[in-house]
Amino acid sequence: MIWMLTVFAIVFTDLPVLMPNEPVIGKVGAGETLKFRLTIPQGQRAMVTLLPLDGDADLFVSLPAEVPISKTPFKSNNPALHVERVALPKQVNQEEGIVSVFGATESKFVLNVNFTSRSVIFEPKRLVLTEIQWQEIAFSEDNFLGALTIANKTSTWYEVSVKSLGFDECKIHMPSSFVLGPKGKRYLGWVSLKPNSRIVVTFQRTPKADAFLIADCVSRLVAGVAISPEIDIAIDDLMPKIQPLLSVAQALREGDWKRASVLLMANLRSNPQTLTSLHAFLQRTGIRLPKDIFGSRIASGFGAISAAVSAMAAVNLPKREQVTIFVK
Repeated sequence: MIWMLTVFAIVFTDLPVLMPNEPVIGKVGAGETLKFRLTIPQGQRAMVTLLPLDGDADLFVSLPAEVPISKTPFKSNNPALHVERVALPKQVNQEEGIVSVFGATESKFVLNVNFTSRSVIFEPKRLVLTEIQWQEIAFSEDNFLGALTIANKTSTWYEVSVKSLGFDECKIHMPSSFVLGPKGKRYLGWVSLKPNSRIVVTFQRTPKADAFLIADCVSRLVAGVAISPEIDIAIDDLMPKIQPLLSVAQALREGDWKRASVLLMANLRSNPQTLTSLHAFLQRTGIRLPKDIFGSRIASGFGAISAAVSAMAAVNLPKREQVTIFVK
């Protein structure tokens, strides 16, 4: 055993060293593996990136160095000509690892590593309504590039506002607000965060979110289908006529489908233009029904979909939640 460890130590120390900001341009044959020594300092985390210039090469990181590539969780094996990335967690102590480049086919590549003590974090960490998905793509000490997705963890509708602080306006392209339905997600694209920039995401119950809740329940009633939770349609022009229905939303949020049904019919009978606007709303979502059939199906009441309405109730959920995304 001592002999084996000695041989391993000799081989390990003979490996070329992968250093930050010193990219390695190399070539690996089909079925071959090139290895590099990697030292991760205490308190640092690492991103190892392999950029294929041609062919198909895969990336493995053994951490600690004794772990064989067949068992390491730190690996990336995308299709040919796709960038391979492996993110390594912050190390409590200095750690030695081995970076392996395996040639699925003969391939030329550029291999690089970056270290940082910083991370992109979310505050508060415990969220009831919101789920933030940050897929880190690359980083330096002062720039963190990632793909940002916002998700609704609940079974009801919320309006989401996004505010970017500390960004050059010409370099940030995200929607300022949108509506997300039950378990819906919205991909916001690639974002480059710096230590002096932050993104504030707010989930709120608003009249627009209530309008989508009502339309969703009506869609289930008249067409038997739910509105897509990620649907992106303009309804600002319809909101003044839909305003009388907002009292229905409160009953729906409380799971009281009987009261919601009574309020809906009372409002539609006293405000014919509201029925027209609600019909137009559903048409924009893709529900195509003649107006007379639309009205008669609404008149049947919410009883048939009471279970679905109850599932969408949110009486115990917060009306508002805010999370800040930043580098620390």
